[in-house]
Amino acid sequence: MRNSAERKVAVGFMEVGKMIRQKREALDWTQEHLAAKARINSKYLSRIETGVQQPSLNILDKIAKAFGSNLQIDIPLEQKTQAEQALDELMSTVKDKSADYIKKITKAIKAIES
Repeated sequence: MRNSAERKVAVGFMEVGKMIRQKREALDWTQEHLAAKARINSKYLSRIETGVQQPSLNILDKIAKAFGSNLQIDIPLEQKTQAEQALDELMSTVKDKSADYIKKITKAIKAIES
């Protein structure tokens, strides 16, 4: 049986695979297209996206470059508080939104505080 650290790693890779799939689908790319751009096997990419395969940093870098991006790794050294996790979730929700949308959200939050 895996220890808790190994389980956390496996869950992390499942999330990475899910993010890769979401990005690929947002670009309307097939697995074959992304695999060709990243110069990896499409079946291997499928296993990464489903969390079956844990990719190396080299493979993740190839996938990031295929998306025209750089590989970024966040290794938290401390456990985030619930407030920090909630703030991260909020930031993730609004990061691609317009300035008007963000201003409306800010007004709504201030109204709730009043």
